[in-house]
Amino acid sequence: MRTKLLFTTVGFLTLLAGCSAESSESAEDYPTRDIEMIVGHGPGGGTDVYARTVSDLLEHELGVNINVVNMEGAGGATGKSEAANRPGDGYTMAAISAFAITTANGNYAEGLDGLRPLARMQHDVGTIMANPEVYEDYDEFVEAAENVGIEVGGTGAGGNDEVIVEILAEETGLDINYVAFEGAGDMHAAALGGHIDAIFEEIGPVVDYLESEELHPLIVLNEERLDDFEDVPTTVENDIDVTNGIERGMVVPTDTPDEIVSVLEDALSEVYQTEEYQQHAEDQYLTYREGWLGADEYEEELAEDIEDYTEIVE
Repeated sequence: MRTKLLFTTVGFLTLLAGCSAESSESAEDYPTRDIEMIVGHGPGGGTDVYARTVSDLLEHELGVNINVVNMEGAGGATGKSEAANRPGDGYTMAAISAFAITTANGNYAEGLDGLRPLARMQHDVGTIMANPEVYEDYDEFVEAAENVGIEVGGTGAGGNDEVIVEILAEETGLDINYVAFEGAGDMHAAALGGHIDAIFEEIGPVVDYLESEELHPLIVLNEERLDDFEDVPTTVENDIDVTNGIERGMVVPTDTPDEIVSVLEDALSEVYQTEEYQQHAEDQYLTYREGWLGADEYEEELAEDIEDYTEIVE
């Protein structure tokens, strides 16, 4: 009986050691197959462009294919929830924006309990922009808002765009009605056609329309004027305390092992430093604010932002 028990114990320990060795080997070999990158927004928007740019460069760093999948809805919360429910094996990651806001307003209630930050790579500058045939400048925009009210479009309901537009309306006292669009493409088309008064958008996703003068920024949510748009006023110079920008980064399911998180964080850091990515950042007007935060710093910042936005939403 004692011999049998000893044999069973030794066998169990051998099996356990084998499993540990296999797990360790898997972590060392990672990745060995394709990775899926979920985007909670539609094609053509800032987060989609970010994801596709990073995925191409990340494939070179990791040596596997990275498949970008758009799962738009609920201001990006649909994609976040899908990613959070995937196994934490390193083969699902998500390109995110507006993480703090969608958590604070309850669209994505799990927050940092469901997703684990890898890195922040962009801190974009928001603007209110319009078809120049609708509004020539910010003064005309304000006059219309004071007299008849205006409609400002954004992507998603209850997400980043809506919250920032509502904050802007409260700070200015202007009669602004937010109009939600499922994707950035539809929002851009509505602004180009003059079907809405203006949109909340970053510069990068509409750079072609800015160059063709089909759209132009009316006001920039920033402390100082942007070098490339020196004639566009800022919120701060108009005594409006709103400089909220759009942050974009990468996350994985929260139970992803530290070793895999470290591999992905290092690979994203290499991507961020490449000439190709830095050129993309310059072309998309993403160099006005420093983008990079590592995993620990990004997690700390998100926790603080969730707390701040929760107070704002309430």
